[in-house]
Amino acid sequence: MIVHSITSQELDTLKSLIGKKLFCFKSQQKDSWNRILGNILLVTEESEIELRNELTEIEYFGDSEDVSRFYVNLITKEKTFQLMVEDSIAETSVNEVVEDIIIIKDEISVKNSSGNTIYEITMDDAVIIKTDNSVYTISREWSLEEELIFIKTSDYKKDIYSVEQIVSEWSDEDENTVVTCNRKEISLKSLLN
Repeated sequence: MIVHSITSQELDTLKSLIGKKLFCFKSQQKDSWNRILGNILLVTEESEIELRNELTEIEYFGDSEDVSRFYVNLITKEKTFQLMVEDSIAETSVNEVVEDIIIIKDEISVKNSSGNTIYEITMDDAVIIKTDNSVYTISREWSLEEELIFIKTSDYKKDIYSVEQIVSEWSDEDENTVVTCNRKEISLKSLLN
């Protein structure tokens, strides 16, 4: 099983946002499909945290491939925030308290027609920010791209890449593969000590 997910240290960085006032998000201006390229900044009363969706080389069906992965970075005076593309920074005002952050984690298994496992990967497909008044989704779709979808939502489950879409993306009809996806929602609030 390849684990291509947010690390425990990165989860701790995200957990530090719970209970803090989220002033705004900073990112590339969203297009008409709510897409931005690469990264987004969460600005709170105490810190600035960058969430990046960056292509990273991993073992991929016996070869290597660049597959996108979420990274979480604490921004400091020494390590400033910059967009992953040359563009102006747009600000989405929030001014609400973060109540929970939910990680959408998918365990994907690809088996051949004989039922033998040929590839397994665990990856995160969305980060859900729940505040006292709103819910924001920062999600990924196709795993070979660095695009993010950034939405203020009333139903995050319908606004993120579905399990059915994941299965379709990873299936190969020519190879007669069978794909399963086990989705977990991990509440960081529940992990606070």
